[in-house]
Amino acid sequence: MRERLINDHERQRVESVLTQHTVLSAMSESECRSLLGSVVSLEARAGEVMFSEERPARYCMLIAEGVVAGVRYTAGGDEKFFRTFHVGDIAGLTAMFLPEGRYLMSYRALEPARVFGLPRNCLRAIAESNGRFAAGMLEHTSCRLQASLNQVDFFTDSSAEQRVAAFLLQLRSQQNSQEVRLPCRQKQVALLLGVREETVSRVLNDFRREGVLASHRSPIGLLDVDFLEQLVGPERAHLQLGAF
Repeated sequence: MRERLINDHERQRVESVLTQHTVLSAMSESECRSLLGSVVSLEARAGEVMFSEERPARYCMLIAEGVVAGVRYTAGGDEKFFRTFHVGDIAGLTAMFLPEGRYLMSYRALEPARVFGLPRNCLRAIAESNGRFAAGMLEHTSCRLQASLNQVDFFTDSSAEQRVAAFLLQLRSQQNSQEVRLPCRQKQVALLLGVREETVSRVLNDFRREGVLASHRSPIGLLDVDFLEQLVGPERAHLQLGAF
């Protein structure tokens, strides 16, 4: 993975994102200038792991190009998919403030990717001196915790059909399209949803047969979104799977 300090054009781009971000916009002008002086550009090939779970968290990442997946690996080496990060998303922000300072998951480029790395030491220094920024980080982390608890609650009282439906609706929101593409292999979807791979396949085929999904397999066409939303339930309309 290639690493270098950002140039003037990239500084302007990063600054524009920071000033609009829910949490990072709380920085003062001097704090923002100081942070921008330490931001790096990181480039990765498709399939390359950019940062690994449990390794020291040096940067959180503002995605500039490509798509990055947040994953974990089982003892047997299987990859567990959590979520994808697209252009404009910030990945790994929570890890910047963990006491041990290690990544919660690994980050792998799904295609050639470039990210801007915001240094952990700079972000922590700003949090120690800027109460509004620190309060924003607390709120951000609390929302992530709430989303994770909602996911656990959903998994303790949901069918495989509801889990697959929730996942499809989340992809629709993320990709802003009625035709969605799985961001990972079907086996990884099954691991995320806590079901068997053949169960995911059966549910998708049932949905196709019932006219909920289009007959073609890729991309997956969502023909009856109302059905999927009713199946998941209105109280779970904003469920976030793989929230961290």
